[in-house]
Amino acid sequence: MKPTRILLLATVLSAGCGIFGKKEKEPEAPEATLPSWLGRVVMVDAAHRFALVDTGAPVQLAPGARLLSFRDQRRTASLLATADIKPPFLALEITEGMPATGDQVALDESHPPEAMPAD
Repeated sequence: MKPTRILLLATVLSAGCGIFGKKEKEPEAPEATLPSWLGRVVMVDAAHRFALVDTGAPVQLAPGARLLSFRDQRRTASLLATADIKPPFLALEITEGMPATGDQVALDESHPPEAMPAD
């Protein structure tokens, strides 16, 4: 083989080693953070599509605020706050899925609640 072909072949092979060599370490996925729990479902009326949540303390929550219910770290339902608040209880409209008694409820952080209306 001619020296130029040997040099060309060596250059191609050495460049190829970088392509097929070790892959860069992929960044690790951040750990999932659980939402701040607002309360627990204490009653579900499937026929009328609403759930009652016990917050354990008075909570200021604007009607229309979006919430999520979870069981075993899996989402069970999407909920919407109503104007019916009798501390420490919240009445929530079930908009998707179906919660069960004992499910934990948290604010839907992907849809921040709007500001409370001024009195």
